Amino acid sequence: MKLLSMICLLILMSSCQLNSKRLPVGVIDKKIPTIAVLEFADKSHFRYRWNVGEGIRDSLIDELVQSKRYKVLTRENIDAVIGELDIQQDKLFRPEGKVARGRLKNVQYLLKGSVTDFAHVAKTGASAFFSSWGFSSSTHVAVVTVTLYIIEVESGEIIASKQVEGKAHATSIDVGGQYKDMSFGSGSFYRTPLGKACKELMKEALLEINKTIADEKWHPRVIRTEGDTLILSGGEDRAIQVGNLYSAYFEGSPLIDPETGDILGHSDSQLIGRIQITKVNDKFSYAKIIKGSFRQGQILRQVIVVPNKNE
Repeated sequence: MKLLSMICLLILMSSCQLNSKRLPVGVIDKKIPTIAVLEFADKSHFRYRWNVGEGIRDSLIDELVQSKRYKVLTRENIDAVIGELDIQQDKLFRPEGKVARGRLKNVQYLLKGSVTDFAHVAKTGASAFFSSWGFSSSTHVAVVTVTLYIIEVESGEIIASKQVEGKAHATSIDVGGQYKDMSFGSGSFYRTPLGKACKELMKEALLEINKTIADEKWHPRVIRTEGDTLILSGGEDRAIQVGNLYSAYFEGSPLIDPETGDILGHSDSQLIGRIQITKVNDKFSYAKIIKGSFRQGQILRQVIVVPNKNE
């Protein structure tokens, strides 16, 4: 029995290693937006030494990175980054190892917010009633509330404004003894009522951000052709497999609102040809061209072959 358990464990570990480069299931067919998180204003008036806005922002950045649904960029120290790039161009520095200029990534979305609640408060309503009759040992609750703004860089428009909240049971309204000698974001902090409320807040914030900017379908695109071979974006990370068939499309022209200048969508895509995957690397793949001609940037959509019931 122990031998069988060990074999199962080794198979599971091997499977995890083989798929370690693959994106999570919920991300594998989604576009990955590029975002930057700006300052979070602290309007909570928390009376201890923490910078609550900064702590919430850093926790959110960590959650965004861990989700693997976003490319998270920093703009806080961008002047230092640009300064280092400029310094490396000086003739006093050796040419080996210089970082290439013109490779800083562009941000598609900005996130900012305000922390409006960060405290223990007395329960009210039905929860307070049940606590007073002994159905709950807690008569207080830790509350963390943030107003979150999502800004589209291309238009400068605030495309979402959401109030998200996290709550956790607390035994007292006084926060003095519990938090006085503790660091925001430490392991011990996340075992406290406010720490648990922050964790709940992060889950809610991530759900709202995902719904707004991370639910757009991803498709591989043509990188280039080499004779009768085509190279496309997406590989093991996107679960592309040898033998898969794809039809190639060229995205239609943008449909622009004549009054506002907003892009309303695109005209119908045009079918270009068909390819079959022959080799899969980490982040790109090779395919043989079955028919059609191709250009860089063309969209590829997988062809699902339905088995013939008569066969």
